Amino acid sequence: MKKFFLLMMACGVVLWGRAQQGTDVLMATLQHGDEVSVYYGKTALEEAYTAAADSGDVVTLSAGRFTFSGYMQKSLTIVGNGFLSDMENGVFPTVITSGLQFKPRDVVDDDGETVMEAVKVDGVHLEGLKIENPVVYSSSGTVRNLTIKKCLFTNPDSYGRVLSLSTSTENVVIQQCVLGGCIDFWEEEQRNHQNFYIVGSFVDWLKTPKEYCTIRIDHSIVRGNFLNNVNISNSIMECYTVSGSVVNNCIFLNQNPSDLVGAGNWVNCKYAGIFEESMNDLAWDGVKTFKLKYPEEYIGTDGTQVGLYGGPYPYNPTPSIPQIKESHIDTTVAADGKLKVSVTVEAQTED
Repeated sequence: MKKFFLLMMACGVVLWGRAQQGTDVLMATLQHGDEVSVYYGKTALEEAYTAAADSGDVVTLSAGRFTFSGYMQKSLTIVGNGFLSDMENGVFPTVITSGLQFKPRDVVDDDGETVMEAVKVDGVHLEGLKIENPVVYSSSGTVRNLTIKKCLFTNPDSYGRVLSLSTSTENVVIQQCVLGGCIDFWEEEQRNHQNFYIVGSFVDWLKTPKEYCTIRIDHSIVRGNFLNNVNISNSIMECYTVSGSVVNNCIFLNQNPSDLVGAGNWVNCKYAGIFEESMNDLAWDGVKTFKLKYPEEYIGTDGTQVGLYGGPYPYNPTPSIPQIKESHIDTTVAADGKLKVSVTVEAQTED
């Protein structure tokens, strides 16, 4: 019961921070077991990270713009207020302005010797964030068990990248995200990506992984001219080449790839016959919903509609933690001394 009370208190503090965005209150709430700590200001995330244990802690961020310098080397959960803005209802995103970098930590052993990259990056969970500038895995080690959920990646670098995988990865899940630039899997032989799974997401384009990597894309939107050496299903694409890929139950817009391997695909489709809204490209602009005009006609391998709104994780950018959609606080106190407060909260629940 004590732990539950502290968690609710932490959520209450964070929700208050969201409601106060008009006053630029920035907060990071660190939960370590039964202990809750709160940090303020644009460096609040950095302070919470510094205070966090190596693994298992949760950092919850209010809306606002936070900086993060250095490397992400601890196995933490970092959850924000989402990446969408709704000025009318006072909903604002949580923004990481400096990008993120992942790197294993060096440690000094009992003999005083430095062991390079002794503590691996393993088990990081990011959710409900707008990440400006690329996320970079900058090490020769392996990043494992990384989950990135309901995040927007924006402000590509000079190479068009928002996610630069300069290290090997194992068991990475990108779920219900928008990647407004390139995922660069790097082509060097030493880069190995196993069980890299993209689902319910928009991906601007990918720089081709090697054929020995295992990259799977499901129920997503994928732009770009080529999509090689991946297993892709139940998605919508503009690609004209899919060499080395296995493609099942996907919609190709204005393209019929000559190297198509797989079954149940729809080729040379026109935008007007696929989407509810009028469009002539798949560019993400924050307005398009990419909802199908006839979802019952385009059924995927799992029996649900093709595209973002089918599959195990239909696209929904609302974080799974409570998010204030509307709030109203009376300016006067009632006769009984109480202040009337009305708050509407939304959160996505999952089975």
